[in-house]
Amino acid sequence: MSYFTIGLEMAATIYILAGSLSEAQGKLNEVLSKSIDALDPDWFSDAWFGMPGFPEISFATAMEVWGAGPQDTCKAISAFEVERLMRSFPDASKANVLARSSAPVQSERASVYWSDLKVKTNGILKFSSETEAKKFIALLPEERPHVHWEMANDWFELEGFDDAEYPMILSPNIEVVAVSEFSPLRLHWSHGHR
Repeated sequence: MSYFTIGLEMAATIYILAGSLSEAQGKLNEVLSKSIDALDPDWFSDAWFGMPGFPEISFATAMEVWGAGPQDTCKAISAFEVERLMRSFPDASKANVLARSSAPVQSERASVYWSDLKVKTNGILKFSSETEAKKFIALLPEERPHVHWEMANDWFELEGFDDAEYPMILSPNIEVVAVSEFSPLRLHWSHGHR
């Protein structure tokens, strides 16, 4: 078996706790064009809206793979390169990306804003030939696999290749590219909403 890699575009949903849309936009700007570490649990939350301790900025626990980027091509890589791609960037942890000191948001008064984001990472595939890898990649836009954070070990770690049914894992370094034109930042939940 050989290893191959290709840049993949994905969709991710971000939730932002803020007092206004402009405040939420300012917080969103802090993560745009940055990388997040998919293995850092602080980036993801399944907390209910309005709960005390709801994170100021968090991603939904599922993402969707759209397929290869228009400029990305499949290429063969070594096992060493696979290991390098699977190492988390230290500066992609939530503590480093959002390393600012601000007054804590009072969740009982704030609203939750949300947006879908275009994100990108490297897919790593294990196939016997480049032709097989390219056939698999060609099906991704149709299949749009969902990547659930609860299964991070299957998606973002080398052990994911132990599952013979799915021959692809993802680099844990996810670049936040842009806000989706189909889902701009908007109000999702406000205090008093039941």
